[in-house]
Amino acid sequence: MRRKLMSLIAAITIMGTMFTMTGCNNLGQTTSNDASSTSDASETSSGGQKGTKENPFILGVSPMSGWYGWYGIEGTGIFEKNGVSVEIKYFPVYSDSLTAFYSNQVDGICIAASDAVAPLNEGVDFKIVLVNDNSSGADGLVVHDGISSVQDLKDKTVATEIGTLEHMFFLKILEDNGMTINDVNFTNMTINDAGPAFIAGSIDAAVLWEPTLSMAVNAGGKVIYSTASEPGLIPDTLAVRQDIIDNNSDVVQKVVQSWFDGEKLLDTRDDAFIEATIKGAELEKEDYLVMLDGVTLFDKAMNEETFKEGNDYTSLPYTLQKSAEFLQATEMIDKIPEDVTSILDDTFIKGAK
Repeated sequence: MRRKLMSLIAAITIMGTMFTMTGCNNLGQTTSNDASSTSDASETSSGGQKGTKENPFILGVSPMSGWYGWYGIEGTGIFEKNGVSVEIKYFPVYSDSLTAFYSNQVDGICIAASDAVAPLNEGVDFKIVLVNDNSSGADGLVVHDGISSVQDLKDKTVATEIGTLEHMFFLKILEDNGMTINDVNFTNMTINDAGPAFIAGSIDAAVLWEPTLSMAVNAGGKVIYSTASEPGLIPDTLAVRQDIIDNNSDVVQKVVQSWFDGEKLLDTRDDAFIEATIKGAELEKEDYLVMLDGVTLFDKAMNEETFKEGNDYTSLPYTLQKSAEFLQATEMIDKIPEDVTSILDDTFIKGAK
């Protein structure tokens, strides 16, 4: 579900104007509408007005609780009601969606806000126009019996992946508890490997995201710290290419409006909306509802608030700045952008009903 910053940076060297990361697979989701079937959005733009049936707004979606909500919006006719045609392209691997976005194959992308820092440095032209949700328990520190506090991790083996948001989260956990990475036996391990290693008892603790986190808990682990205690640390957003914003601002407005219309139904667990979501995403209802409990969905008012300057992680500009500092400290980027807020555009939030 979550995003690997280190691999993102590697892809910058591969494609020049993009960075890539690996996401987890969606259990049960087919790849019939994945990256391989994505048409070049820049080419289709010549076919007429964007957002029509002939030339739909192409939205890249990856595995994540809130982002699956776009399927509910599509399946309940909200896009149609708002007068916009949207084609959802599903990418089981998050890196593939980013590749498609930065090579102009999709118009909009579901992206973790912190992951936008590196391409900003590279001059990629896009804007974050909407926050879909914040992780509020979907990411956590899971431990075995005998460990009941963060302080108990001293000299214990803890795994997560260097350069990821989980790594950033773990450093924040240690800092909040008067510890540093030197107080533990830190092991660099992908989330896909850390989960099984924890279940097998090879490590004492791990920082994981869903659905791996639930798997570890179901195997006997317990969560002693999660993003439920760190609101705003991991925001999940919608980014749109600047050329689409410049030439099709009305379409972007309709897409943002559609999120707010759908969010109300998703937040209240409306039966028809949930059914449309799990049908489109090919998920089991029970599994999806558990995943959904790990995020806080953002409506218009919450979006307006998080786009403001602030002094904690409830502020998106603050979160981006802290993320940039983390990336530089871990040598994922060479420099902190002069103005991380330059990738934020709240025009469409303000224009929504």
